[in-house]
Amino acid sequence: MSTKDLLDMALRNLLKRKLRTFLTVLGVVIGTASIVVMVSIGIGMNESFARQLESWGSLQVIDVYSPNGDGGRYMPDDDAAKDAKKNGKKVKLDAVAVESFRQMAGVEAVSPIKNLYLMLGSGKYVADANIIGLDPAAMEALGYKIEKGRALNGEDVKSIVVGGGVEFYDPKLNWEMRMNSEPPQLELVGDKVEVSYDWSYGSKYADKTIKSNKFEVVGTMSADGSNGWSVIMPIKELEKIEKAQQEWEKKRNGSSGGRGQKQQSHEYEQVMVKVIDIKNVQAVQQQIKDMGYRATSLSDELDAMKETTKMLRMVLGAIGAISLVVAAIGITNTMVMAIYERTREIGIMKVIGASLRDIKLLFLTEAAFIGFAGGILGIGVSFVTSKLVNFVAMQQGSDMSSSIPIWLYIGSIAFATVIGVLSGYLPAQRAMKLSALSAIKTE
Repeated sequence: MSTKDLLDMALRNLLKRKLRTFLTVLGVVIGTASIVVMVSIGIGMNESFARQLESWGSLQVIDVYSPNGDGGRYMPDDDAAKDAKKNGKKVKLDAVAVESFRQMAGVEAVSPIKNLYLMLGSGKYVADANIIGLDPAAMEALGYKIEKGRALNGEDVKSIVVGGGVEFYDPKLNWEMRMNSEPPQLELVGDKVEVSYDWSYGSKYADKTIKSNKFEVVGTMSADGSNGWSVIMPIKELEKIEKAQQEWEKKRNGSSGGRGQKQQSHEYEQVMVKVIDIKNVQAVQQQIKDMGYRATSLSDELDAMKETTKMLRMVLGAIGAISLVVAAIGITNTMVMAIYERTREIGIMKVIGASLRDIKLLFLTEAAFIGFAGGILGIGVSFVTSKLVNFVAMQQGSDMSSSIPIWLYIGSIAFATVIGVLSGYLPAQRAMKLSALSAIKTE
């Protein structure tokens, strides 16, 4: 029997009993849609977690710290610090370390990070903000998202990027008046702003001996996210400002203090490492830890969130699988009933020369058609259901969502077809074993 004849006969047999076939296919549709929707909700939860964490920063960025803590003044309570203290090894987070990170396989960009709280001035308005110093060439790669203008590049020196959450105010107003007035809406991109470590900058108490630094604002960041209240500056320029601040404090206080000692150590507070592929983040992070440094990333948080919801996703998948098991029982029942009703037909097929293999393939093909048709219709139902779930979640402001990747669509069709074939295997075996003479005599 040719493949074409086999397919034609299988379809004709199914269409002879339209109601029974429809009900059996409907069971597969419900089972397929159930498992796809349940799995898609679990995938949607993971994607929601990823979006939430990406608003805090890039999932491909690793934050590296010295195991010696803040300039060696305290020992943090983690494995890297304990190992460093136990083995007596001195691991420095310096330029040599930065270069070693840059040479690692899979690393896209590396930049040391420095933080300093300073004052900004634009015309008659001032603002206080956290200034982040980094390698300007690595800014865009490290995940800092620009809302207007552009990011810093390797050619920038006296340039900065300001977060949308940095609020300017008139220093002549008292605190109460400042709280009751709307912050000014300044067009900062292209403007020159003053940067100073004088906390009285812009007021009548300003220290005239402190020289401010002028920077051009080349871009702004969104107020949302962890960097919305910060200002990005080339790290070399920030180090110059910090050095000037330390010299000013030394003249005023007569000693350099801890900040000066930290500067002399030439160690960085933090280094950010951008990995090309998110799949390699954990491997690179572990490699950095093995070198004796402390390393953390948002991928750690994402893995923890996924682990927390793992049991819930397993339960959702199991609920869908139960529906598909019930559908499989329905396919088996349909095929068994078909054998009882077509016993004489099977006997005639054997007498006229149909092989046992042809009879077996005929019933397996019918079962596969039921599974395949149920899978196709099931993904259509699951698509509509997924959209409905997302609409309801959006209306209620919930983070729960449903996401169906293409592999889940293809996998569900293949799985439903395989379930159909497996469900029809025992009935097909039964059809093969029927005696031709006894089958023909059956009324």
